[in-house]
Amino acid sequence: MISRSFVLVYDENKSGGRNETAAMSIKIHVTPKDLLETRFAYNPLIELSISYRILGKPEWHHLYPKWVDNAQRALHGIKLPFMEATIRPDVGYIPDFLTPTPTVVQLSLEHEIQRMLANPDDLVRKNIQRLIEMGGESDLLQFFLTHPQEALLCLADELRLYWRRALEPYWSSLTAVLEGDVIYHARQMALYGPEQMFNGLETRELQYRDGVIELAKNGCEAEFRLAGDGIQLVPSIFTVCGVHWQIEPEWQPMIIYMARGIGNWRPDSIERNESLELAIGEGRARVLQTLLTPSNTSEVARRLKISAGAASQHLGRLQQAGLVEPHRSGRRVYYRLTNRGAQLLTLFDQAG
Repeated sequence: MISRSFVLVYDENKSGGRNETAAMSIKIHVTPKDLLETRFAYNPLIELSISYRILGKPEWHHLYPKWVDNAQRALHGIKLPFMEATIRPDVGYIPDFLTPTPTVVQLSLEHEIQRMLANPDDLVRKNIQRLIEMGGESDLLQFFLTHPQEALLCLADELRLYWRRALEPYWSSLTAVLEGDVIYHARQMALYGPEQMFNGLETRELQYRDGVIELAKNGCEAEFRLAGDGIQLVPSIFTVCGVHWQIEPEWQPMIIYMARGIGNWRPDSIERNESLELAIGEGRARVLQTLLTPSNTSEVARRLKISAGAASQHLGRLQQAGLVEPHRSGRRVYYRLTNRGAQLLTLFDQAG
């Protein structure tokens, strides 16, 4: 199997700038067993790595204006040289040890950092050498080649600092969007099959037909044939400018795509629907509208600025009415709209 590391396929119209890598047409042949083994997952280290590239690309800042402004303030005066050396905005490649394929939903950054630190020296050198080939040498990259474990430890400290200041305050709301995407697309897969699910992903760069997943359109051609181990689909908040793909012998094959519903990841208040409020009550109406993105009780309370107890009471009443339903993911319980709940919102939106 040809191997290809984590690469970003850009859409020039979305990024607002030139293509930074040659446009690529990637064909991934999948077997029926691969489709059966298709899984969804996400993890914080992947989100961290891609988000850091956003900060380094001013032409992308308009996509996340409030987060960029807050992150820049939180990081003012802080130097992150090891992150700058390995996560470069001018190179369409992030070392694979920073984007490990998630096989389960993982919420803990520290778990992923320990996983990164466990990578063998040869793999670290291989990834860094590829980065040098694509973007040129630097003293820090040479340090990675000569002292990989020491370099990883320095990188890990910077990742923790960046996480605490730039992403951790938002992680609960980010995971609500990511979990909502997983719930939605897994359900599409179960109800309608892989073709509709793949073609329903929030990207124009990915298409599926007759056992072939095709990424992007033209340019450099590459072809892969999977052998039945499955493929991991990873939604991301910060990959709005393209599709990431990683097919390497050390990792489970992975495609990262833009998560569905990122427009709901913002602190803005929900627009009131007075007709809906008159029908079911103001509190329950606002909760129902919030669940356009599946959320847990704490997230509902945070977005609506109400107590967790009040959010729980509203969710209980809506569940009794058949408008929402719970879905467990690990230790968390997310609530999502039922078909009846979605139809009710559509009805009152049209009435408004």
